Formats: sequence, C-alpha cells, structure tokens
Amino acid sequence: MKTTLCLLASFVSLSMPARADRPLVSETADVIPSGDCQVETAAARVTSRGALSTTGLNALFSCGVLGNHQAALGYGDARSGGRSEQSLYVGGKSTLIAPAAGVTGLGVGYGIGLLKSAGLSFDHESSMVVAVLTRELSAGLLGHVNLGWSRSQSARQNSALWSLGFEHGSDRVFAADLFGDDRGKPWLSAGMGWSLADKLSVNLAGALQFEKPKVKNLSVGFKIIY
Repeated sequence: MKTTLCLLASFVSLSMPARADRPLVSETADVIPSGDCQVETAAARVTSRGALSTTGLNALFSCGVLGNHQAALGYGDARSGGRSEQSLYVGGKSTLIAPAAGVTGLGVGYGIGLLKSAGLSFDHESSMVVAVLTRELSAGLLGHVNLGWSRSQSARQNSALWSLGFEHGSDRVFAADLFGDDRGKPWLSAGMGWSLADKLSVNLAGALQFEKPKVKNLSVGFKIIY
C-alpha cells in the first residue's frame, strides 16, 4: 500500500498538468505569442519493481496574454491499485528578458495546484514559483536552467526545485532533462516530438528516477496550436 501511494505521488510530481512543451520537462523563458493558444494532452504509465503500476492522463490549456505573459489551466488524473487522485493547476509564466541569439532569456513561472483523492473534494495542495534561464548554446540547440521553490500543504514542507534541460530542432525536436528537488533522488528524462500537420504534433518521452527500486515513467502526448 505504501509503495502504491509513493507511485501515485511520483506520477503527480512528474506528470502534473503544469508541465508544458513536451517532451521537454524544464520550463522555458519564452512565452506563447499574445493571442495564441495551445492544448497539450498526455497519457503516462509509471512502474517500479514490486509495486502496482500507475496510469494517468493530463491536459493543459495555455494562452499568451498581454505581450509577455502566459496563462495556463491544467487537469490530471492518476490511478493505481484501486486508488485515484485528480489534480488541477492554475498558473502562468512571464518573460522578463526575451531569449535571442547571444542573449540569455529570463523568465519566472508560478502556480498553485489542487489535489483530490477518491471521496474527497479538491484541496489546495501546492504552491510554486521558479526562475528560468534560456540560452542558445549553438545553432538549433537550447539550454534551460530552472531553480525554484514549492510548498506542499499536505506534507507541511518546502522544497527547492531544480532542472537542467536541453532541446534541439523545430519540426522534429529532441529533448533531455535532469531534474528534481531536495527531498528525493533526481529524474533523468529524454524524448522526441515531431509535427503531424501544420499545428499538430505528437511526442514520446521516458523518465527514470534514481530511487531504490528505480521508478520509470513512459508517456505519449499530443499538442494542438490554434
């Protein structure tokens, strides 16, 4: 039972609907152009030796607003061993310095998360703020550094968040991330995404957390821009 709950927590932490721009995990310093919107959906499965698997779905709706800001609303659902948890996310991102050739971009992400276990109502579970740096390292290769803070209401504790990510390409994107917090072992993630049509793309990603036993996450997602 304890292992099942740990897998549910791992799924929520990795697949929380706050995450955008799959297969990249790290946040980026830029925002969606004002007036444009996108919808991202993903299905994921989390496994660990000796434990029941966890499956889930999440979706994120986000739009560019007021020139250099982005607003987002997300929903997630995770199930394991007859237990389920739903999550909601409300947040956004602001660009302070736009990334460009030779210019390191600076942004800040922020949001709150709500969590609902079976038979209960949604409760405020988390608050988060993260500083974001984005830099073009070479032609077509971007690097991202995230450093932030989160607060878990249920655990009554604060955590330091961090992430180091890389992405390459446009129509076909390859991404890799090393990320985590000061409360557990880090995650390593890698994936790719490619365009199916003008404003439709699909992505695949895998992630591994260096716990004992290791936790694995495999996911597939779609993104629609309009």
